[in-house]
Amino acid sequence: MNQNRGINQDVTQEMNRSLLLKSLRREGVCSRAHLAALTGLKQATVTNIMKDFLNWGIVKEVGFLNGSKGRRSIGVSINPDGYRVIGVRLARKHYSVGLFDLTGKQIVKERVDFEPEKQPGAEEILNQIAGRMRLLIQQYGKDSVLAAGLAVPGPFIAKKSRIALITGADIWKDIELKAFFDREMDIPVFLEHNANAGAYAHMWDLKEAYHDDILVYIAAGQGIGAGIVMNGRIYEGALGTAGEIGHMTIDRNGRPCACGNRGCLERYASSLELVKAVYGERAGMEGCNFEDLEQRIRNGDTTDTEHYRRACESLGIGIINIINVINPDRIIIGDDMARPNPELMEQTVRETVQKGILPDVWDELTLSISAYQGDPILTGAAIVAIDRVFDSPGQYIELNIELC
Repeated sequence: MNQNRGINQDVTQEMNRSLLLKSLRREGVCSRAHLAALTGLKQATVTNIMKDFLNWGIVKEVGFLNGSKGRRSIGVSINPDGYRVIGVRLARKHYSVGLFDLTGKQIVKERVDFEPEKQPGAEEILNQIAGRMRLLIQQYGKDSVLAAGLAVPGPFIAKKSRIALITGADIWKDIELKAFFDREMDIPVFLEHNANAGAYAHMWDLKEAYHDDILVYIAAGQGIGAGIVMNGRIYEGALGTAGEIGHMTIDRNGRPCACGNRGCLERYASSLELVKAVYGERAGMEGCNFEDLEQRIRNGDTTDTEHYRRACESLGIGIINIINVINPDRIIIGDDMARPNPELMEQTVRETVQKGILPDVWDELTLSISAYQGDPILTGAAIVAIDRVFDSPGQYIELNIELC
């Protein structure tokens, strides 16, 4: 009985710690009294937990704040100089590895692009990623790097921690990613679908402004996926594959897809398909990749711009289906396909969507192109790790201190 009471107290304390850290992250800088009012916790509880946080180095005091009636109080914030997490983005043609502080700010980043004719195998890529992660841990201190997040393309079976299919990259099918990183790394590595990671980054960027809204972030790149945020949380579905809109049919008699279906959205609106449409058999060769095409579209090439416009129109058709099924408040489009001509993409998608949905639904929808600075999918991978640390700070930080 007493043992159960002790366990319950530990669970409650960890929940309170998590609540305070996540609230402080959203607020940026605030007083202990404000945190107590915000969370509903007793001020004595907040004071005691903040004392632990200060001792751990996860929080710091940042001077005096002016309150009501001229009262002054000491402000606190997440300490950006205390602990670190690693973010990793795995894509079809490249991977990126970065180090981030606990506010989500990027410290360093490295991107490695695969040569078109010499793409390494899955195991070699994973070993490269693990090697770069170890190097970051060695450089910044094994006691300060708490966890890592890995964003992967899909369809990603989250419940089984493996990729089911990546069109044009069969090397990843059924690779046991979690088992690899559990074996190779001394820190926990959390896996997430790349579109969900992008949604996490935008959700953090928007703070609490859309906490009660339904937000959809569309990662339109080498593949197409959607991260769906409902009530401030990612909607995953039964197996974790929710948002796999790249394999949504937009033409039932259309092009065959590697998934076994026909007319999938990613066969018409992804960057890989756009490059194929423009360059044909030369696609992927030197001078015939997406970066080259992006520059030609920016320079106003009429033919290439028309190919791009058609791809954006196809994306709009897929978005119509999302709207009719989910009825979101806000849709944000990002990743590679949003780069060549954001204005044309927004105009084309908006015109396509407006024609295809009810006027009442359109009037309540906010649709925009992402203005996120940096790579939201890489940052989102780091945020996945930060969120897990903030879920159970004692498990990661207090234990880490005891082991030092």
